[in-house]
Amino acid sequence: MTGNRTGLRSLREFCTEVTSIKEVVAALGGIRDASAADIVRPEVDGISAFSRLYTIITQNVLDTVEGRKPARSFRDPEFLTLLDLEFAKRYLSAIHAWETDPTTAPRSWRVLFDRRRTAGIRHVNFAAAGVNAHVNFDLTYALLETWKTFPPNRDRRRDYNAVNDIFAEEMDELRESFEAFLTEAVEDGSPVDKLGNLLSDILVTWTRAAAWWAAKSVWRHYDPLGHLGGRKYQKAYDRMHRRQDRVAHALGWAVLKAPAIP
Repeated sequence: MTGNRTGLRSLREFCTEVTSIKEVVAALGGIRDASAADIVRPEVDGISAFSRLYTIITQNVLDTVEGRKPARSFRDPEFLTLLDLEFAKRYLSAIHAWETDPTTAPRSWRVLFDRRRTAGIRHVNFAAAGVNAHVNFDLTYALLETWKTFPPNRDRRRDYNAVNDIFAEEMDELRESFEAFLTEAVEDGSPVDKLGNLLSDILVTWTRAAAWWAAKSVWRHYDPLGHLGGRKYQKAYDRMHRRQDRVAHALGWAVLKAPAIP
């Protein structure tokens, strides 16, 4: 169901062009609040749940780029800034497409959007389903678009990996906020709680590494002089795009149906 069909507030007003990370944070915050403006806990809106997590991580990236995180810095902040913009554009585009014509939105996102108000799905499942679609599908193509301006190198891979540290920094609070399974019956900071944080950190690190290597497998076909990167590049791009959308869709189903997420 689209926002218009259900009478919910349209989110397209927040899906305009973004030109800075600050604008991304504002757009995500607007989506987070507007998508759940009409509900009261314990009701849950899936778009709001994921957007809340996304806003927190993106604000941390912005703080790092602007020097408000003295313990962490990026060697190439322009690369990280453009990657952040390209990444966010795909989420905003997916929402816009889904509200305009659901069949035009990626399947990996529709599995979440179509069930954003399904009773019985928890905050943590919605958030995890959003992370699945965004990292296992969108991230590869955000990288490919960014590399056209900032080709991959060692420093940029180091900055890309540094974002994993942001997830790790926020993980404990995020898991508690989203009422993850291993936070409900254990004391904060206990061995079981730490295990939950570790498992989540490993999953984020692994999926983001997989997105980088998927992008590299397509990028090796890129011809800067060819139309749209050249025929081989387009063929590799389309093949990976179909595969990742299909896989992320299946994973999204599994995540939303999971009885518990650590």
